Amino acid sequence: MLSTTVKAMSDTQDPLSFKEGVKDGFPIAVGYFPTAMAFGLVCRNGGMKLWEAALFSLSNFAGSGQFLAANLLFGGAMMAELVISVFLVNLRYLFMGAAVSTETTTIRGLKRAVVAFGTTDEVFSVSLLRGEPLTWPYMAGIEGTSYIGWVSGTFAGFLLGSLFSPALQLAVGVTLYAMFSSLLAQEFGQKGSVVIAIGAVSAILNTILILVCHLGTGWAFVISMLSAAIFGALIDKEETK
Repeated sequence: MLSTTVKAMSDTQDPLSFKEGVKDGFPIAVGYFPTAMAFGLVCRNGGMKLWEAALFSLSNFAGSGQFLAANLLFGGAMMAELVISVFLVNLRYLFMGAAVSTETTTIRGLKRAVVAFGTTDEVFSVSLLRGEPLTWPYMAGIEGTSYIGWVSGTFAGFLLGSLFSPALQLAVGVTLYAMFSSLLAQEFGQKGSVVIAIGAVSAILNTILILVCHLGTGWAFVISMLSAAIFGALIDKEETK
């Protein structure tokens, strides 16, 4: 009886609106803006032009992937290294997109492609926590607002970079490591020492490949990431037996 009542209530509930999407996307945009400013400054310090930095964010909308790509690009990595590295970092979006697609069955064609492009970690989490079918107006609102926050932050960081002191500009260089450290901390809270072991394997192997074997930064990153992933899968398999 209760389940019937709940179903009836959900059937009569108004679809998620564009206004609700903007409301949910605004805090995400506020969080994206300072990080995007750091990215814009990294691009400026790396020698990019304003239009190049802007196009970088307009066409990608992937924070950690963009920071990684910029660092590899400015470090002289080959195109193959850059492409493979960024692909591996952004591989998680395939799984996020699959989950979001189950809640966006009414969205078709080009609109569906736009939703896929705008699905970031934060958009994924906030939208699915709604627990309701995701409509096109809602997704346009949450993703559009988040996107504006990221792109405008890139512009601001690039244009205002000259106002920052040299020390502050150098400090921005650690932004990439801070982002990945936050991801590591989140995983540590869920899986504990296993995550530390996987991270240690990746870090040690990456150091050996670069300092001892004199391998390029990009290839060292790719090999270290894949090796750590395999190591993590083996550990997880042993623990689940």
